[in-house]
Amino acid sequence: MKLNHVNLTSIDIPADRAMFEHYFGLRCLVSRGNGLAVMEDDDGMAFVLNNFTRKRGDFSYPEDSDVLHIGFIQETREAVDAIHARLVADGWDAPAPRDYHGAWTFYFKAKGGYFVEVATPTPVHPKA
Repeated sequence: MKLNHVNLTSIDIPADRAMFEHYFGLRCLVSRGNGLAVMEDDDGMAFVLNNFTRKRGDFSYPEDSDVLHIGFIQETREAVDAIHARLVADGWDAPAPRDYHGAWTFYFKAKGGYFVEVATPTPVHPKA
């Protein structure tokens, strides 16, 4: 089975689109102003940003929804540090990378209101 797409709600589609293009190399396939951006990574996975506020009706996300995040894997600590340095140089509030669950990682909050993680692979050991 292969993951086909990820769809995130964003309150600032243009800013998030620019961030994903600039720092993570995603390409925009479809853009509908402040309402929708369909992007693609190098493997062809679709990444959708939407702002469907008017379609949510009475639904609201839980207060702790900021724990939701997406992650980008980098092969080395140096690669994680390089992305972190670029973000900080451009004015992003990104705490310094650190060891966490066996990975070298940091999180920062996107303009759209969710978090992005940049990390080295986390060693996962199957349970016996």
